[in-house]
Amino acid sequence: MTDSSSKQPTFQSQELSTSAIPAPPHWLCQIGYWFRIGFSLFLLLSVLIGAAGCSSSAATVPWREAAAVVPEAVIEQVIQTNIDMDVAQAKETLLAWTVDGKEGKLTLFNFNTPNLCGALGCLYTGYWLRENQSAVEVFQNYLNPNLPSNKPLFQVGEDRGQVLPCLKVLQMQGDSLRDGKAERLRQLNYCFNGDRYQLADSQLLSS
Repeated sequence: MTDSSSKQPTFQSQELSTSAIPAPPHWLCQIGYWFRIGFSLFLLLSVLIGAAGCSSSAATVPWREAAAVVPEAVIEQVIQTNIDMDVAQAKETLLAWTVDGKEGKLTLFNFNTPNLCGALGCLYTGYWLRENQSAVEVFQNYLNPNLPSNKPLFQVGEDRGQVLPCLKVLQMQGDSLRDGKAERLRQLNYCFNGDRYQLADSQLLSS
């Protein structure tokens, strides 16, 4: 007959050895602490950088592929009227931005190709689009798109009582290599006169 009492001490010793897990060393605790601090800082910086990126992109013109903004017939009209390029090729780079007006919409076109850029800048055109009416060109200008990263080339301007809103256009003024003056931004205000856009006024912005 087996004596069960003789096995009892062995069972208790096994139970004690498995429950008495030693605490981790101090250096390992320190690593875990600094890891948590570093990870928290990483998350904070990611949020801040993301917010800065959003504010920067919000300051640029929201160009989209023209095919996603206007009908095919309007795209062909814009290309054939303004440039001497293959229509299919020009469609691939043509960008558009639409602004709502009281009657219809103003759609600006950015040809987005160095072939249409020169000493005066790059070609931009604007068309007045109304339902059941042909598209009418109301804006055409050569503008320099090279601006500080947080400054948009175009912005919607004042109403001034017209069916289409004014346009605020930013351009750099001054050439430090030529006249010794630092470059500054000038805001050009183009307003619709019932027929097309014309320069209404401008002002030199502070640095």
